[in-house]
Amino acid sequence: MHTLIVYCHPYEQSFCHAMLETLCERYDREGTPYEVIDLYADGFDPVLSRDELAVYNAGTALNPLVTRYQELIAGCNRLVFIFPIWWNDVPAMLKGWLDKVLLAGFSWEATGAGLKGTLTYIESAAVYTASSNPTEFIREHTGDAIRRMFIDGTLWQLGIARGTWENFGGMDTSTPEERAEFLRKLSGR
Repeated sequence: MHTLIVYCHPYEQSFCHAMLETLCERYDREGTPYEVIDLYADGFDPVLSRDELAVYNAGTALNPLVTRYQELIAGCNRLVFIFPIWWNDVPAMLKGWLDKVLLAGFSWEATGAGLKGTLTYIESAAVYTASSNPTEFIREHTGDAIRRMFIDGTLWQLGIARGTWENFGGMDTSTPEERAEFLRKLSGR
C-alpha cells in the first residue's frame, strides 16, 4: 500500500511535526512506501486566483505544484493528513489545498444531483490532529467538523469510503508524558 502524507503545519517544533516524524519512522521501520507533501515547506499558495477560478470547472491546473500533487495522489491508495485544528476546523492552508488540487475531472464529476467522487482507488484516509480544545469538546460542542465535514463529507464525497481520526486534544495543558504516550501509540510500538 502506497501512502501519501499531507502535512500542514508551519513550525518544525510543533506536536504535529512530531507526529509526522513518528509516522515516517514507523513507515520506514515497517517498509511501508510513502511520500510526504509538506505544504508550508513547498511554499504552496492556497489562494484560488481569478485565473484559476476561470478554468476551475474545466479541471485545469495552472500551477505546476498542483499538477505534482495530483500525480502523487494518483499514485497512492492511502492518504494520511496531519494538521492542527484551528478554530474547530482545518487550517486555511489545507482548505486552499483542497480547493486548488481536488479539481473537477481529477477527483470528482458533477452529476446534477451532487458530486461523484473519482478517488475510489484510495482505500482509506487517516487524519491525525492536535488541538487546544479537548477532543470531546470538539465533538460535542463545536460541530465535530473534522469527522462530519472533512472525513464524512469532503473525503467521502471524493470517493474515499473509509476514514479515521485521532486527535491529541488539550494540547496546551498536556503533560510531556501524555504527549509521549500518544506518539508511542502512533509509532505502533
